[in-house]
Amino acid sequence: MLTLLLVLVVIHIFSEFYLFPLMSSKRQGLILVAALQAGLAFIAFTIVGTPLLTAFIATLALSAQYAVLSHCMTMPSERLRGMLLKLTLHIVLIALITAFAVTIDQRHAAWEAVVSAKWQTLLCWGLAYLLALKPSSSAIALILQNWTQELTATEDAATNRPLKEAGTFIGYFERTLIVTFVLWGQLPGVALVLAAKSVFRFGDLKDHGSRMFTEYVMLGTFASAMFGIGCGLLGDYLGKL
Repeated sequence: MLTLLLVLVVIHIFSEFYLFPLMSSKRQGLILVAALQAGLAFIAFTIVGTPLLTAFIATLALSAQYAVLSHCMTMPSERLRGMLLKLTLHIVLIALITAFAVTIDQRHAAWEAVVSAKWQTLLCWGLAYLLALKPSSSAIALILQNWTQELTATEDAATNRPLKEAGTFIGYFERTLIVTFVLWGQLPGVALVLAAKSVFRFGDLKDHGSRMFTEYVMLGTFASAMFGIGCGLLGDYLGKL
């Protein structure tokens, strides 16, 4: 069942994100993509031995859920949250339809595989990523609060105004990469992330010519790296208990 589910999810992602954007007409593209998904899904169901009637019903259900969600959530999907919500709903419905189509023995086998998975390790890793995002960002902002106010008071807002929340998301991506490398035991990757950030920041530091700005960037970089490494080590330690 899990293999079938993965195949159906891959079919959906390929159709939704690779084929549908190529269509000139959204309505026509929706019909063509739904038909393609139905054909590939029916083939997948029959390969795993699903009875033809059950495979046909499951295929119709897959096509219907794709068409309905794609039509009803066209506007929200243009934003990141809407896109993630839409994708999550698709995957949940695909999983439910797959569970309906397979046999009881296949469901039991899938459940045993899920139960035997190392959920404690996965949860600990998930906790590490969660801590590395918003909580770490808030903590770093509090640590740098006084220096941020001091720097803002001396900065020229017209020439040095940053992109809105760009620094926050750069920190998210940076700490996510650091946590990933720490959990994988690839500590040289952490050095690579910091080196890459330093290279991109070098031009700003050189052009700015301010010791205050340079020290502020160094403080933020080291604080972000410290929180990223700490969250990664915490997740790795808890996952091995």
